[in-house]
Amino acid sequence: MDRIKEYAWCCGAGGGVGESNPGFAEWTAAERIEEAESTGAQALVTACPWCESIFNQTIKATGSSLRVYDVVELLEESI
Repeated sequence: MDRIKEYAWCCGAGGGVGESNPGFAEWTAAERIEEAESTGAQALVTACPWCESIFNQTIKATGSSLRVYDVVELLEESI
């Protein structure tokens, strides 16, 4: 993804943004999902429940085929 490391974007739902500005949160999540899809990624992995929630919500709304995993789920699948 183009926005990585110090240039990375939040998922859109952190710090109460999802509750205070839901439209902005959804737009930000959609941007991140588009960026991930443009790389050919099949999944997003996070340790944050807010990221997982907004990404799943936005994936459902946009019809994306990306999957979202909590890092612990990924670990479990690898065992």
